[in-house]
Amino acid sequence: MKGYSVLFVEPGRAELNEFDIREPRADEVMVKVKYTLISAGTEKAYLSAAPNTAHKFPTVPGYSSVGTVVKIGKNVTKFCVGDRVFVEYAGHASYNWKKESGVVRIPDDVSFIDAVFTRLASFPLLALRRARLEIGESVAVVGLGMLGLFGVQIARACGALPIIAIGNRDIRREKAALFGAEYVFSPDEPDIVNKIVDITEKTNGVRGANVVLETSGTMAGLKLALRYAAKYARVLINGCNRVSDDTIDFYRYVHVKGISIIGAHDKTRLPYNSAPGNFTAKRDYITLLGLMRDGRIDPGAILSEIVSPREIPKIYNRLLTDREFPLGVVFDWEQV
Repeated sequence: MKGYSVLFVEPGRAELNEFDIREPRADEVMVKVKYTLISAGTEKAYLSAAPNTAHKFPTVPGYSSVGTVVKIGKNVTKFCVGDRVFVEYAGHASYNWKKESGVVRIPDDVSFIDAVFTRLASFPLLALRRARLEIGESVAVVGLGMLGLFGVQIARACGALPIIAIGNRDIRREKAALFGAEYVFSPDEPDIVNKIVDITEKTNGVRGANVVLETSGTMAGLKLALRYAAKYARVLINGCNRVSDDTIDFYRYVHVKGISIIGAHDKTRLPYNSAPGNFTAKRDYITLLGLMRDGRIDPGAILSEIVSPREIPKIYNRLLTDREFPLGVVFDWEQV
């Protein structure tokens, strides 16, 4: 019996790969995969061999997978055949094997298509936890890709006021407003710094955003954010900026304002025993699935396309060449 996966063969080349299906080991859960989500920024950087990206080929990309448990190892006690699960660090493949510590049961009333966004949504959740966001503080979300749009929703669920969203594309700004951003701007908006300062001062008496969630991964986005960040603001680096730049005026925009710039990469999480401001990934997955269940987070509105893995070369060519590559592209492994 054969399984299938995405394989990055070499820089710029992605293929549908065939592999032998094996039995689960004693401590493993075997999952028949329904959907996997393309993480556009990470996978584009890897496939294009971008600077400051680990280059190892061939490799199976992807880290967001959902499906049904079809077999369990003899030592597995927390899962049963038939359980619907989210699997962390699982590549784009029709079957995945994972120790039960890396598997989370999906609530009955959360769909597979919503649950496949769990891992990606956990990144802005990590950042906003790290910021220690207080109810009534203002949040500016920079970059309105999937990270930013989930950031808007999570900020709203946390009681941020107001929420300001800054992004390049009309459709993404429209989604940010749908998700609860009271003010939405293009980064090219004239006099954007003074406009944001005025909005926050009128809303909560603070000149500038208390918390900035930077998901664009660009130096331009970060530099602009430092200008409209409030005194003592926390600026969270949540997008992967792989380009070095030494032109930030740290004295003017960081030192004098008392701003904290906080790295919020997924690899900075605690591996176990959640603590205030730093929950484990698994604890955040459970939280997000609960927020999906009660409707405070809506991944379905971010979904753009469901595609067959047979289209892998075409999809990844689009990812490399199309600056308008859509949000929320999902592989349906039942179509392979």
